[in-house]
Amino acid sequence: MKTNTLKNLVKKARGELSWPAKEVAQESGPLRIFSDPVDRAHTIFLPTARLGKGQDQELLYLHELGHALLCERVHPFFSSGFPIAGLDEGQVLAVSSVLYTASDWFVGHWLMEFCPDVAIAELEKEYEATVVMMEKGEPESIDKFFVAVLIIAQSIKYLKVPVESSGFLDAAIKAFLAVPPEKPSLLKIENLINSLLSLGAPFRCRHKNSEGQDVLEFYRASEE
Repeated sequence: MKTNTLKNLVKKARGELSWPAKEVAQESGPLRIFSDPVDRAHTIFLPTARLGKGQDQELLYLHELGHALLCERVHPFFSSGFPIAGLDEGQVLAVSSVLYTASDWFVGHWLMEFCPDVAIAELEKEYEATVVMMEKGEPESIDKFFVAVLIIAQSIKYLKVPVESSGFLDAAIKAFLAVPPEKPSLLKIENLINSLLSLGAPFRCRHKNSEGQDVLEFYRASEE
């Protein structure tokens, strides 16, 4: 995929934002978009140093714009960051991979609708890399595991690949596939997060309103 084509897609997606967006340069870290539902504005943090290929940067930009658009159109829980309650810092890190991949399930579908040729081509590459990684053994971290599960679930849905799995991996894949990414909603993302948490985490989540904005509150599953 040509970088210029991706740049045009980024321009088109950014043009669909309803909230104002400002760019801020950052010396390190990947490109990211912070969406503020209170001020109804986006801050786009752009790295000053080039990270990887130009195509990778534009693909990441497009992905982040997907989060921002779903934040505007559906709910702030689809953004790259939102308020969390009920967990300490270490526990937040433990569930972060679930939160990220749950919202990415819906952003991935947005990409399939917005630019299907680009999305399919990228997913094919990601699936090939995931197969190679899984053949070498289980992913070395829980973050990589859930990313692998997400890619496999997307490949089953969009590429129609035949996948044989069992145990924890199979349960995680089925958790994604059980929540249709079409017509995203607060209920859907909350259900997906809880389905993934139920695979082994002692927590569940629910949304609550605090000082005028929705917060994702975590609680012990034993409290249900």
